[in-house]
Parts: sequence; C-alpha cells; structure tokens
Amino acid sequence: MMNKSPKLLVIDDDPNLRKTLADILRTKGYEVAVAADGAAGILQSQCDFVSVALIDLKLPDMSGLTVMSEIKTRSPLTEAIILTGHAAMESAIAATNQGAFSYLLKPYNIDNLLQHIRLAVERQQGQQEILRLASFPRMNPSPLIELDMAGVLTYLNPAAERSFPDMSAMGMAHPVLVGLTDIIAGFRQQAQSEIMREIMLDVTAYEQYVYYVQESEVFRIVMLDITELKANEFKVKKLNAMLLIQRDINEYLLVADSEQRLFQSVCDSLKKLDDVVVVLIALKRENLKPAPVAWAGISDAEFAAMRARCDEPVQYCGLFANAVAGMKPIIIDNAETDEQLADWRDIVLQLGIKSAAAVPLSADQAIIGSLLVFSGRQSMFDTDMVEFLGDIAGDVAIGVNTLRLGHKLNATLANLKKSLDSTVEAISRIVELRDPYTAGHESRVALLAGAIGKAMGLPERQLEGLYVIGHLHDLGKVAIPAEILTKPGKLTVLEYEMMKTHPQAGYDILKNLDFPWPVAQAVLQHHERLDGSGYPQGLKDGDIILEARILMVADVVEAMFGYRPYRPALGLNVALDEIRSHKGTLYDDKVVDACISAFTERGFAFE
Repeated sequence: MMNKSPKLLVIDDDPNLRKTLADILRTKGYEVAVAADGAAGILQSQCDFVSVALIDLKLPDMSGLTVMSEIKTRSPLTEAIILTGHAAMESAIAATNQGAFSYLLKPYNIDNLLQHIRLAVERQQGQQEILRLASFPRMNPSPLIELDMAGVLTYLNPAAERSFPDMSAMGMAHPVLVGLTDIIAGFRQQAQSEIMREIMLDVTAYEQYVYYVQESEVFRIVMLDITELKANEFKVKKLNAMLLIQRDINEYLLVADSEQRLFQSVCDSLKKLDDVVVVLIALKRENLKPAPVAWAGISDAEFAAMRARCDEPVQYCGLFANAVAGMKPIIIDNAETDEQLADWRDIVLQLGIKSAAAVPLSADQAIIGSLLVFSGRQSMFDTDMVEFLGDIAGDVAIGVNTLRLGHKLNATLANLKKSLDSTVEAISRIVELRDPYTAGHESRVALLAGAIGKAMGLPERQLEGLYVIGHLHDLGKVAIPAEILTKPGKLTVLEYEMMKTHPQAGYDILKNLDFPWPVAQAVLQHHERLDGSGYPQGLKDGDIILEARILMVADVVEAMFGYRPYRPALGLNVALDEIRSHKGTLYDDKVVDACISAFTERGFAFE
C-alpha cells in the first residue's frame, strides 16, 4: 500500500524539460518516473505509489487538473505540484483550491521547486506514518475502526473509543460510519484496495482512510483529524480570492477615467468575496455623515433609501464617522448588537448583516471617505481581511489622486496653451503694426493652415502646431525696413532681394525657442517650392517639411485673396486656380486638394 522511499512522477510534454528535471531530482536522491501526457501519467501512478506528482497544467490530451484529480482519487496520499507556463492566475489558483499542494510558474527556480517538493514529501510522509501505525491499532494515536466483510462494526481502538464513545451503541447509524456500507460494496465491484473521503462532525473535520486488510479480512478505517488543514485550505482560498480581486482592481486603475466609475468597479469586485452582503463607498461631508456614491449588493431603490437616510438630521452613522474621524479601520464582529450601527438596526436585520468593516479612504493627504463592507458571517474581518481592505483602500487612494492630478495637469496645460496662443497672437500683431496693409494676414493664414491640416486628417497636436506656425510665419519681416513693407508700387530688384531675407530672419529669431513643433524650420521653408524655384535655400520635394508645404499654400491663397498696396484683391477663385494649376510642380498635390476641399466641401471661409 505504501512506499517508504519518496518517488516522484514528472508529467510534462516537453521532452527536454522532463529529462533535465528527472536528472536533477535523481541527483537529489529521489526515485523518478516520467510521462509525456496525462493518460501515461495516470497509468504510471497506478504502477507504484507516488509521493509527489509534478504535473504540467497544459498537457496535450487533458488538463493537468484532471490528471491530478484522477491520481488523487486512486492514491489519496499523493501530493501534487502544478507547473505552468501558460495559464492565467485563475487557473493556478484553481489548482490549489482543488487540492494541489502548490503551483509554480515556468520558468521556475530549481531551488524553489526543490523546497516545494521537500515540503510536499514531508506532509505526505507525515500522513503515511500515521497510517503505518494502522498495523498496530492500539498504538495508533488516531481513531481506528474495523468492520467485517458484512459491514458490521467489530473493533474500536482506544483513540476511537475516546473520540466516539457512543459508536458501539449506535453501530452503522453513527455519523462516522454512515455510507461505509456502500464503500465496502464498491471495493468488491471495482477491486479497490483503499479510498479516502472527508467528513465533518460538528466543528472537527476528518479524513477517513479506508482500506482492506486481506490477511484478517477486515476493512480498517483510520480517522485523520484535518480540522487545521481544512482551516488552512479555507484561508488559502480566501487569500487567493483576495489576490484575484486586488489584481482586477489594480488593472482597472490603469484605465479608470472617472472617480465614480473607479468607486463602482471596486464595489462590484469586493462583492464577489464569499459572505460579503453589501459594499458601499461613501464620501465625507462636513458633519462626518456619509454621502454614498457607489454600492453593490443592494438594489437602486434600497440604495436611494439608504442615501436619503444619511440626510436625516438624527442619523449618527457611527461606523462611518468613527472610521473617518479616527483615520483607522473600524471592525464590528456582531452587527446586530453593536452600538455603532444602532441607527441602522432595521437595515442590518433586513439584509442579514452579521459583521462589518469601515476603512478610511484618503486623497491629497486627507481622509475623503470610507470603504464599507458588510458580511453575512460573524467575525468575518480577521487580520488578513482587514489588511486586504487596507490595501484596496490604498489602491483606491492612488487612483483618486491620479485622476485628480490628471485633471489639474490638464487644466495647467490648457492655461499654458492659452498663454502660448495669446503670446503668439501678440507677436503677429507686432508684425502687422509694421505692415498695416496686411493686417490679419497671419491670423487668416493660421486658420487656413489648420483647415487644410484637418482636411488631411492630421492629429490635433499637429493642428495646434500649424496654428502657431501660421501666426509666426512672417515674423522675420520685423527686420525689413517699413518703407519696403508699405511701398505701394513694384519693388526694385534690390528691395525684392531684401524682402526675400525675411524667412531666414524669422528662423534666426525662433530657432533657439523650444516649441513642441518644427516652428522655426517651417518658417524658414514657407517660401520654398517643390521644383526648387523657391527661396531661401531652393529646396525640392521631400526636403520640404509637411508643415511648410501646408503653410506655402495657405500663404499664397490668402495673399491672392486679399488686397495689397500694389494691387486690388484678386478673389478666392483666382487664388484656387493658382494653386490648382501648379499642383504637383510648385505645390504638394495632397495639400492643394485639401485646401480646395476646405473651401468647397467643408465650409471654410475667410472672415
């Protein structure tokens, strides 16, 4: 039935991993068997007793959890360690909830794996040693009972007599023995030699290890007290549930876009915990009364009624007030009698609330409210649960602070943008003061450049840059004598050459200013042309940046559209014909099409 030397079974479809792991384990003194899939692993476990099975969660023929269940059904004392490199956290946690000793994520540290194996072997051998004493019934410290082939109670060892003094009188009607007749029949039908089942008597849990002793033709039942083990399993399941909920909340923090939705997400997540009846998040008011903002576990109507009661002047709301004022968690183990819930006794009884907790929420280094959790189980909020709720409250505080900081940052950026726009517009007006005949030219070019960019589908950030560039594109004209700028007749060759220096002058003024857009470069290039006929550098095609290609079209259209000292306004049709006729030679095809579309299809017009 049992093997004294620890034997390990490695079930994994990766041949290299199987061999490497088996070699390492053999050097550590373990006997090792290997299997490439679930079916082979189950078969191997039937050939000899396995102390610990190392099972890959994702096998080619079945789930590792199925394999574990099959092995433990046939050999209840075998411990299982789940190894996985593919599964989500939920699958790994499910493994421990279903009876695995532990789980490890690949790639695992070999020293860590060896420690898990050692602890699993120790636990398995501890149970094995107790069962070994079954060969000496009177010496066994655990209750031991024997039934004959007919299923009649024939023997109780001293430990069984102490634990179950009424068993001899009750016989097979005793809770410990109920169902064993069916098990004995199953032994005969399936040729089983051993089986394990769990039973609960009052507050004590037992594992019944039932096996057939052939030489004396009796069925022997050893009762292992697993109350502490079950308590630990319950604790592990609860901690696993907390871990998943905290992960979900932390993931939501990354995408939360409002405090209200963040609060509601936290309430919905915490309601998933076993025995949690209601979850509330309430913000603080000046009188320390709660202002509920999010909830789970009650209907909208119940929440509305609860929120209305918070406005009643006689309500004390002690649980909330004490947590907020004291700036520390408040725990109520018996909600039906605690005075902190005296004003809410009817609601407590109506919802079946047995215990409660209130954990303060902070933001900007101040308490803003409380997370309130109500349970249908008394004394629900142990140290682990309170620590967990404190972590959740901390996560919520981080989320609220981040959202509020984001709002402040957005407001600051909006103010900076407004200040930048005002500064840029002020600079453009300085240029206009020196050339009053073109007043408004910079603003109109900026608006048209933005309309062209929008028609081209450019992102908002780039459109903002076009607005700035449009206002500053003629900044270099401050270096041109006023008499040239305002001359009503045709410029001389020398005067024209002086006028052509304004892009370079504008560039020299702007080049050392730190804009998030290529302002200086666009100003320098806005009189270039695709065929190289422009100035000041004679650039061609791709050497001219997109912002400058947009600006040159906007500048030409606005200049031809408006009045100049040396000629009357030519009008929009003439201006559009100009860029249309030189599309692809002087001006960018896409920019020209977008400009025409802005006027003819999108409703753009100069003021």
